[in-house]
Amino acid sequence: MRVAFLAPEFYPPIGGVGTYSLLLVKELSRMRGIDLHVFTPRRGDNYDPEKVLDFFNNKINLHNISEAKDTFAYNFHFQKAIGSLFGKYNERYHFDLIHSANLVHMPDIFLKFKKQEIPSVVTGHTTIKGQVSGFLKGNKNFFRMASSEKNSIMLYPLIASLEAYYLKKTPNLITPSETFKKVFEKKGYKGRIFVVRHGIDTSIYSYDKASDKTGKFDSLKKIKDPIVLYAGRLISQKGIGSFVALMDNLIKKGIKVHFVIAGHGDDKTLRILLETYKIPKERCTFLGFVNNHELPWLYKKSSVFVLPSFYENFPISLMEAMSMRCICVATDVGAVSELIENKKDGFVVPAGDFEAICKRVEQLLGNGKLRKSFGLKAEQKIRKKFSAPQMAKNTRKVYEKILDTK
Repeated sequence: MRVAFLAPEFYPPIGGVGTYSLLLVKELSRMRGIDLHVFTPRRGDNYDPEKVLDFFNNKINLHNISEAKDTFAYNFHFQKAIGSLFGKYNERYHFDLIHSANLVHMPDIFLKFKKQEIPSVVTGHTTIKGQVSGFLKGNKNFFRMASSEKNSIMLYPLIASLEAYYLKKTPNLITPSETFKKVFEKKGYKGRIFVVRHGIDTSIYSYDKASDKTGKFDSLKKIKDPIVLYAGRLISQKGIGSFVALMDNLIKKGIKVHFVIAGHGDDKTLRILLETYKIPKERCTFLGFVNNHELPWLYKKSSVFVLPSFYENFPISLMEAMSMRCICVATDVGAVSELIENKKDGFVVPAGDFEAICKRVEQLLGNGKLRKSFGLKAEQKIRKKFSAPQMAKNTRKVYEKILDTK
């Protein structure tokens, strides 16, 4: 089975879609009978294809067909490259299946305008309508939004129309949750929908094995107060503004706590928020982007992980935190309730309910016994149900079902 895997975000992963693609490809590459060809942009000035191949033990074929800068337009360049170059690659390799890693990116949109004989499947993590609604709920001030959010809003009519056409031309869809299966059915999607849960690398996200080998977090080791963590993109959709407001609330109440923010994105807006709320510098550590191999220790060191998002599907960050016994307080968006059992292994609160977030975080900070109970249950759930090998195994089954009905 020769698979063309189209990954707009891949290596290094800077978000959930990149992490999903990286882990899925890594696990699929270990299976017999699958010849994986990954089409992806080069990302960053220090990008090294040899290093990428080494990460996968040279078990994949890597095709860097465009450049990925931290701009909105990079995805269009990738789409255009797929449209113009894919035919030549197919003449050489004769692919059995095309798997596009993310619906919103629509990497093979130009192939959809042509008569396509190769069976295809796309992973629907989210929709453009859902993303834009999350942006607008998370930040009412357009000028304070990240550039990617502004561009998505301004180009929404065009992108939404293309997405509708794209779905119409896509016969197979993978989505990680039952919640979003219903979303796509409600949208009128006529193809086959397969639910394949996301998974994480439980060999890395292991509470017993996690350590700070690089010394990157030496400053955090000196902190004695409980740590409340935000780890995610610095965009309105993820609720970064709500998190800074939470910081202000707990500090004013005199609660002993230190806040850590880790994420890639618009740090300018973050700094404005911190200044607006007058958050003392000694009470907060901003780490910027933290890679996957360093995150486990950070989750382990933290007492509470807050995901105040206004829009999600099946958040990988929740699985990572839960596997490290870091107790989660998350908003009830997307399929969050398919991951967290409220009041059993974490807390789920209504989206936008700032008081509920504050109440649950404060409750956890004041109850070590509760944190321990939730943490152990959460870890057991993730290790049992949400591993990367299981995700890859189920994805391969989808491939086989598609090819069986070719």
